[in-house]
Amino acid sequence: MRANYTTSPAEADGFSCAARKTCGQMTNCAEARFQLEQCGNRRLDRDGDGVPCESICR
Repeated sequence: MRANYTTSPAEADGFSCAARKTCGQMTNCAEARFQLEQCGNRRLDRDGDGVPCESICR
């Protein structure tokens, strides 16, 4: 029997706000965007242009 609840797309991908991460700890751009947009981890966007972790999110 399937549980009656929904998960966000990020939870389905295994992303979490449980720990604040640095760009070096991100596995991909989707995780960096999740950390910035859903978790409010603003330090990932150093120049304030809305793109986190410029080295992996070009």
